[in-house]
Amino acid sequence: MKVEDFCELIRTELKEEAAINPTTNFKELENYGSLSAVVILQLVEDKFDVKINPRGFRSVNTVNDLVDIIGLDKFS
Repeated sequence: MKVEDFCELIRTELKEEAAINPTTNFKELENYGSLSAVVILQLVEDKFDVKINPRGFRSVNTVNDLVDIIGLDKFS
């Protein structure tokens, strides 16, 4: 999966109208709420088989932060 495709997947899952890019702070998006964190954590686990500790997720703000945790090798 390309990083751009991952951005689009996050946009779709969060039902966000605005475009999301690798430097987007998704926690500042209009539709982001407490359930959004669960949605993103589940998305990462389903698509990449990577579990992110919910406490560690507090320091994740951008798509690039997620990519770093998932591992750049999983993106083409």
